[in-house]
Amino acid sequence: MDITTWLILGYFALLALNLRKRWGVIDGPWLFFFRAFFPNWKFYHGIQLAPRLYVRGQFDMNTWTDWHVIYPRLPRKVFHLVHNPAVNLALAHQNLVDHLANDINDMPEGADIRDRVTYQLVDQLAHQAISGACWGDVPMLSRLSTGAPMAYQFEVRMELPDGQNSQLMLQSPVVSP
Repeated sequence: MDITTWLILGYFALLALNLRKRWGVIDGPWLFFFRAFFPNWKFYHGIQLAPRLYVRGQFDMNTWTDWHVIYPRLPRKVFHLVHNPAVNLALAHQNLVDHLANDINDMPEGADIRDRVTYQLVDQLAHQAISGACWGDVPMLSRLSTGAPMAYQFEVRMELPDGQNSQLMLQSPVVSP
């Protein structure tokens, strides 16, 4: 076996030892780096509030766009059963928003969420979306304006699938790229 295989096996062994030691709680900063391999396995029983990412941009002085949700709903095709990179990327983006919401809930009192990697990655995701990035051929947002924004801001809201009963969880400061 090569060194990569040994490192991965060693990491799983470390996770198993930590699980046994802490009686079912696996936590720590080193665990964050392994979350990319596993989706967020938080299952919702019934219809509950779920995290959604909203973004707005400023394309000219003192004029902001409305808040727009960044939530992947891409058309499915038969070929996607074999090859589906755009939908996988979109789902990874939503998974990142889910992880940020979990990090916000798990933060100790007085800690700054902006120091977390999940916050920084969601910040980059919001910037990409407001700047016109796409999931394959589908824009993350309908074109708001041409060109890069002068500033942008994002929010994480907990809401029902129909958009009702929205609760603000986090609002970023205004960011100037």
